Amino acid sequence: MKKITYLLIACAMTLLLTACGAPTIDASSEQAMQESMEEITKDMTEAEKTEFGMAIMAVSMKVAMSNMGNPEKAEEAVQDALDGKTAEEIIEMSKE
Repeated sequence: MKKITYLLIACAMTLLLTACGAPTIDASSEQAMQESMEEITKDMTEAEKTEFGMAIMAVSMKVAMSNMGNPEKAEEAVQDALDGKTAEEIIEMSKE
């Protein structure tokens, strides 16, 4: 669960909203995820970063809560949910 918290904090700190065909999140490792989040957020406005950060947190919490009994599975499920997604896709997922 500690890694999930770290992941959420890292995601929230590196927010970004991108257009279609834009960079996607690479959740293959913590370093790859951090780098892809930085790439996604580099051209975002503060408002877009805030919206994206809130969406990351909402999706991550929803997925983690559905796997609450197994912290390792929860972390993997969060990574799977975010992997390969653009900022727009994650924002849409958060509205479901």
